[in-house]
Order: sequence, then structure tokens, then C-alpha cells
Amino acid sequence: MMEKILLLVLVSSDIFILSSCLLIRQYHIVNQPLNWTEAQTYCREKYTDLATVENSEEMDQLINTTSSVGSSSDFWIGLYNEINWRWSDGFNGSFTGNRYNDKTSQDSSNARGGQICIVVYSHSDHYHWSDSNCSSSFPFVCNNGKTFTKNIW
Repeated sequence: MMEKILLLVLVSSDIFILSSCLLIRQYHIVNQPLNWTEAQTYCREKYTDLATVENSEEMDQLINTTSSVGSSSDFWIGLYNEINWRWSDGFNGSFTGNRYNDKTSQDSSNARGGQICIVVYSHSDHYHWSDSNCSSSFPFVCNNGKTFTKNIW
């Protein structure tokens, strides 16, 4: 009986440890203005890809990363549109966090033709997403994919 209780405690503690581990992205700001395609190539060579942002927590982390290096300028992330909106790294989900996802000027029908890319910009201490011509030059944010981190509660 004691062995079963010990086994149950060990299994429960492993479950707790696994549940306290999170997958997070590591973002890296590159203050070199490049067009979106050049930025994507740079990120794929040096890191994993241009930044993918799945939710508000990741957007907060991305903003903290850019703020920590004193960057207040507009910057590319990995979201673009040729026919449909998609992420550079192939992530198929949509961003869940309306607090930042306000692409009010997005060309959802792609009436302009060609590729449209998303730039994040700061206005009055708030961050917004906006579409831009992919040939424009901006600093950009790369990510190293997702890594495990353990929260200590």
C-alpha cells in the first residue's frame, strides 16, 4: 500500500512539474533597417525566423524585448499577406489578443496586389499593428523558436 501511495505522489509531482513548464519564444531585436524579405533571410540565417506572435503574452514579451534595448521605432514581425495572412515560420494559427491586433488598414482583399507585410509601431505608449509595403525598410524582430522554461510557484 505504501508503495502505491509513493508511486502516486511521484506521478503527481511529475505532472505538476510538467504543468509548470511553458513554451516561450526568445525574441531578438535587430536595429538594422531592412526590407521584409531581407529581414526574413537574416532571421533565418542567424535565428529561426521573423517573430511570430500567437497571443497577448507573447506580444508583451516582444514589446519588453524591444523596449529593453531602447527601440521605439517601427519594426517588422513575420506576418504577411500575398493572398491570405500567414506567418513567415509557417504557424497557421491566428493571433489571440485583440489588445494589439488592430490592423485597421489591412488590405484583406489584397486589392493593391503583391505582398503586404505587418509592422508594429508605437503611438502614445501603445503598440499597434499596421500593414506596410514589404519593400520599406524597418528594424525587425527575430525569434529562436520556442524553448522550455519552468515557472517556480
